[in-house]
Amino acid sequence: MGGDRRNPTDIENKAPLLPSAVYFKRDKMQEQDPSNNSGSLFELASALPILVHDLGTRDGSQTQYSISKQALFSHGIDELRDYRCFETPQGWMLAVDRDSLKTFLWRPQDSKRIQLPPLEEDFPNRCKCVLSDTPIAQCCSVLVFDLDDTQMWVCQIGASKWDSFSYNLTMSDARDNDRETHIAKCHGVTAVGGKVYYELTGYELGIMEFDPAPSLGTINVDMVDWPRSMPMGSTYLIESCGELFLIIIFFDGDNVHKIAEFTVYKMDFSKPGWCRVNSIGDDRVFLLGGDRIGLSNFGASCPAAPENGLCGNTIYFLNHLAITENFLHVMDLEKGTEEVQRPFRDKGFDNDYHEPLRPPFWLLPIEP
Repeated sequence: MGGDRRNPTDIENKAPLLPSAVYFKRDKMQEQDPSNNSGSLFELASALPILVHDLGTRDGSQTQYSISKQALFSHGIDELRDYRCFETPQGWMLAVDRDSLKTFLWRPQDSKRIQLPPLEEDFPNRCKCVLSDTPIAQCCSVLVFDLDDTQMWVCQIGASKWDSFSYNLTMSDARDNDRETHIAKCHGVTAVGGKVYYELTGYELGIMEFDPAPSLGTINVDMVDWPRSMPMGSTYLIESCGELFLIIIFFDGDNVHKIAEFTVYKMDFSKPGWCRVNSIGDDRVFLLGGDRIGLSNFGASCPAAPENGLCGNTIYFLNHLAITENFLHVMDLEKGTEEVQRPFRDKGFDNDYHEPLRPPFWLLPIEP
């Protein structure tokens, strides 16, 4: 990529825009995969992590897929009924009451809530949410990024209001022309140790720090290896056990239905630079996904143990670039194998051939 020019601390207050949303709907009867014959009521906590598929149909259908149980369920989450919700890499969901604009964080495995102040206006149509740290950490902030504009909303847990900011982040393209870029659009973004990191260029990593207001900066990093043929690829930043990882998915040319290769890097902050690794840990799985092409990418780490039925050192990639097919690629780093599952193979379109509102998204357990 070409060099960039920007003022990394250029952040100012700016008023929010008007809303549009995807909501959790009312509770439904259980619909289990025939392979699961327990007949008991769906228990969210024991099934996590799950993929939630919102079809956007008139009856508000939602289907969940538990990767540990390899079972499909149709089950409403009553605690989030009629709320607008945003998933976060930390596992908490940000919920917004569409009438009162009250907000709170919600923990999937036990429905614990952390109350946040109400909004003055709802968030814009397309947003992404990240926490700067675990909610119990001192000075943890909830961040919501507008994917269509260079603005964001920040609320420190325990604060009395949401603050809105705009930022100025520009890069130079191959022709040395300035172009505006976004922190969260098309790129990975996550938090490590109270700082938010985001992809910027092949040789720079963006960083947001809080003191207590947010400020932007950059870190020069060694470039990662990218094939000379420059196939289509997608990148994901993940925090795992206090470390920062970068996952790159390379597709077969322009064919987004087939993965040609994937690579895993871990940040060595002492250099700083990306170091290629062959393992993410026997006690970890990575969950990848995102919104439609050109919007946002999602990456999270989840504990793996015999009691939750997950095999460690594995990456689960929900192919959000092929929205109507929703392939789930299961990549075992230890064995060097890839399995393709299609849990939502009959859920791509409704009877009127409408596309889903968005690809399935991850709900994951939160470690104590």
